[in-house]
Amino acid sequence: MENGSAQIINLEYWMRNLPEQLKNVPFIYLAIPGSHDSMTYGINRSSGLAPDAEPILHRLFPLFRGTILRWTITQANDTMQQLLLGIRYLDLRLATKKGTDNFYFTHGLYAEEISGALNQVKSFVESHPGEVVILDFQHFYGFQPDDHQRLMRFLLNLYGPRLVPRQMDLERINLNSLDRLGQQVVIVYRHQAVYATEAFWQPQMMPSPWPQQEKVEDLMNFLTNVRRHPGMGFVHQAVLTPTPQFIVFRWRSTLRAKCAVPVKDEVLQKISKDFEPGPPLAQAAGPRAPVNVVIADFVEMDDAVFPKTIIQLNLKLLRNTEQVYHNYG
Repeated sequence: MENGSAQIINLEYWMRNLPEQLKNVPFIYLAIPGSHDSMTYGINRSSGLAPDAEPILHRLFPLFRGTILRWTITQANDTMQQLLLGIRYLDLRLATKKGTDNFYFTHGLYAEEISGALNQVKSFVESHPGEVVILDFQHFYGFQPDDHQRLMRFLLNLYGPRLVPRQMDLERINLNSLDRLGQQVVIVYRHQAVYATEAFWQPQMMPSPWPQQEKVEDLMNFLTNVRRHPGMGFVHQAVLTPTPQFIVFRWRSTLRAKCAVPVKDEVLQKISKDFEPGPPLAQAAGPRAPVNVVIADFVEMDDAVFPKTIIQLNLKLLRNTEQVYHNYG
């Protein structure tokens, strides 16, 4: 993809503005940009250690607070800004906190209380008909069963009829069908409590395997060879994961410089060239695991080149729409 062609995308309304043929393609076969550890923009120097903090952080945090912050924060833009940049998948990790009934976003350190960001999602979908946002509740730290009940009630009350309920055949869900129903929010809830309601998607409906790689070539090998099940959504994590040793030797640098920039400069180019959306069994050539959701760190870099590149992948579908997707029209 040439950067020049990407500039014409209206990121704020990109789903609404897709060619009509693509709005009839199953939602799980579109290319959708997302952010990794979406809420870490809310971590700052006053943030305390959260329940998911590695044990070593409890010893190092008082002395190396600045270094830890530089390697913990993965996003610079708040929720609404990410949505306006075309991000349609948010990776959420939650924790409880002693002394309060509130829930907080977390990534080793506490970020913001959850209601502000989730209300920004509600405001966005209300003012952007035709746009669909996936909220992936990945991890829950310090949660008891009644905490899950309280959180699920909050989410059901907040989004109500805009939720996309789970169903057996995900291939029946497309942007046009969702628009007709006024459904705009997919909640993936990765805990057994999900079975208490049919309003949320189960984890197996959108697997999100963690590459856990610190080198570009190993990450690309993972992304290229990971297997995807037909009929389900999928999340490709285009992120490098630094080990403690990796950080020690680069402690004056940042996750942005040493992990996010190489992904943008090297991995994104390969994804643009070699990967494409669509059902896994529909392609004789190309990637072994066609993309659906792709997530990255610092999604705003270089004038939002990451979301532009992923959205642009959908145009590859136009070549195959008639022969591959005629059953979905």
